[in-house]
Amino acid sequence: MVTSRALRATACAGCRLSILRGFYSLAGQSIRAPQACVRSSRYTRPNQQLRFSSQLVHESQTTTDGQSEIIKELLEQEEATGKNEVSAEAGVEVQESEVPWYLQSGTPNEAPKQLPQCQRLPNLPTSAPPILQPLMQQISIDLGIDDLSLLDLRKLDPPPAFGANLLMLLGTARSEKHLHVSADRLCRWLRSSYKLRPDAVGLLGRNEMKLKLKRKAKRAKLLGSANDENTDDGVRTGWVCVDVGSVEGCEEEVKTPRHENFVGFGRRTDRVRIVVQMLTEEKREEIDLEGLWSGILKRSGQAELATDGVGIEPSDGLPDKPSSPNTLDRVREGLAVKFGQVQTREMHTFARRMSKVEVPVSFDERQRVNTKATEESLLQDVRSGNYEMATNCLEQIAREGNSLQQDKCKLLVLKELRIRLEGLSREHAVEELGIQDSSEMNAFFVCFNRALSSFPGEFEADTRIWLACFARELGHREYPQSRLFALFEELESYGVKISAASYLRLLKGILRSDDGKGDYYGPSLAAAEMSSAILETMHDQGIEIIDEDILVSLQEVIAPECSGSGPPYSLSADSEETFELPSLTMSPMQYRLHTLIMTVDLPFFRDVSRMRLMDLYARHGHWKQFFEIFRMAPKQGQPQSANVYAFMFRSVAQKCNQKACMAVLRTWIPDLEAEKPAIKLEGDVGKAIEACLIISDPSLEQDALNSPDARGEWLSLWRRIKSSSGRDDPAL
Repeated sequence: MVTSRALRATACAGCRLSILRGFYSLAGQSIRAPQACVRSSRYTRPNQQLRFSSQLVHESQTTTDGQSEIIKELLEQEEATGKNEVSAEAGVEVQESEVPWYLQSGTPNEAPKQLPQCQRLPNLPTSAPPILQPLMQQISIDLGIDDLSLLDLRKLDPPPAFGANLLMLLGTARSEKHLHVSADRLCRWLRSSYKLRPDAVGLLGRNEMKLKLKRKAKRAKLLGSANDENTDDGVRTGWVCVDVGSVEGCEEEVKTPRHENFVGFGRRTDRVRIVVQMLTEEKREEIDLEGLWSGILKRSGQAELATDGVGIEPSDGLPDKPSSPNTLDRVREGLAVKFGQVQTREMHTFARRMSKVEVPVSFDERQRVNTKATEESLLQDVRSGNYEMATNCLEQIAREGNSLQQDKCKLLVLKELRIRLEGLSREHAVEELGIQDSSEMNAFFVCFNRALSSFPGEFEADTRIWLACFARELGHREYPQSRLFALFEELESYGVKISAASYLRLLKGILRSDDGKGDYYGPSLAAAEMSSAILETMHDQGIEIIDEDILVSLQEVIAPECSGSGPPYSLSADSEETFELPSLTMSPMQYRLHTLIMTVDLPFFRDVSRMRLMDLYARHGHWKQFFEIFRMAPKQGQPQSANVYAFMFRSVAQKCNQKACMAVLRTWIPDLEAEKPAIKLEGDVGKAIEACLIISDPSLEQDALNSPDARGEWLSLWRRIKSSSGRDDPAL
């Protein structure tokens, strides 16, 4: 029985035969393999008869009769099973090919799986960009962002801050980790697939959140506050905004005409901007971006219909919530409170003429009027020079305790004081500041100090620096160099921002010579140290100190001013570079600054700056440096202007040095004529050359009149100047 059950359990006929052979071999017998050919995909066993040789018959005599019966029974059952299989398959038509089953193509068609409700994609809007469908597929299916919704903000007017033609996708992440991983993979997918540059705001890098939370837990453990009940850890945001950027719009999109009165953020463009808002479930419920933008779209649609001439009242064509009676009652009550009476008439959208109603002035309106009157009175006192009244008014405002009005009035007073002082002449400004007695207790300074605040701003700092430098320039003895540097340190301690112009004004004030102290041979060592500290602060604040204006201004302010004999500096021995003009050497500070100007790679100096330096060097006898500044243009490959040529010839002519005038004429006239664009010998250039010619040959003008046919180096140049300028010359 056991053997028969084992044979029936095996479905393959070959396996059954193998089992049978195994059992039969125990008795010393052998079974031949059946001779049958496979004609179908299933194996069918024909009716077989076992044939035993004589030798096997003799050997089988040693076996028992019970074993022979068992073997015969097994063989009969096997034959019966084979016959049943053949009879069952006889009625079925075999239409299979000769190809084995493992080489047959054609897999069973599986039914498509339906997406869950949370991963279904929203419908595409009209004229959708080509990237929108694969983007939503990537976000919802591949990244697993649930409850995806699409907001079409392309018709919003004015456009939102992201820009015009905006499409916004909103989705819910399953956790904070899923949020950041999905946003990171989305950015990588956009970069690799579409070559875009997405900007993810709020995205933490790989393992960044894990690292921050680990550090926070470690700090909390060290502080003994591991069980912190505060859910906001300062690391989790729950919100990542991925700005995909501007993509190509639909090709079939109809271009709408542009409006001239375009208002909104960004520039008008036909490209579409896509923004993906990824939030956790709690953050999405808290912020409710769908409700916010839906309300904005609703109001924008109503405004568009109203502009087209459609009434604002809700109709069947415009889905809107009807106004409830309670809402109308609240509107009527608000209007009744505003106008002081109860109106029982219904609300209408049509314009009508209303009777004039006297509206009572509110407390805020009266206070606004009083504030404006106070400001006008305060400014009038300052303009008229009544500083005592202005000071009393400021004190009265301070006692009232209105800090906003007080700060505003102080700024107005400071501005008006500066305007008034700048409009006065030097003599009147001296009287206004009380410089004769050098006192700070006069009415102007009292009013100015009363208008200062406890924590100065940028405008107040600039005004204080301006007043201190202006008083020092006028000779006020209460404003020495140390006072200006103390003011700089005070403002620096407040951390107030100081403009570059105020810094330059401070440098000039500190390096300036004190009036009434005789000859000035340059700034002292203390002044140089103060100036270095200010320059270092300017550099730390990002102000460019190697600048054209700063270098020229510093060179002007450190120049010595001597009424009698100059400082004991020697004369320059190189007469060729100075064109026979005696050139004095510079002071060490001036020479270092001039070397910095000539060696540092700066943009080409303007004509005004170069002429300022040339005028400074000519007045102090530094002719070597004078011509170095003049040669700056040829050295840098720039054309020399006519104004600089005229200034150079005029400066040399003022020295009345015959050799110098002849040398500069022979050297620079050919260069002047070779300039491109060409410089004509007329105007200021012609007058300056004429001055040099008269110094070179005092009888040149008389010779040109007396001898029209005379020829000479200077006569030909003289006639060319006269012909270029168009002036009548009897010698021509």
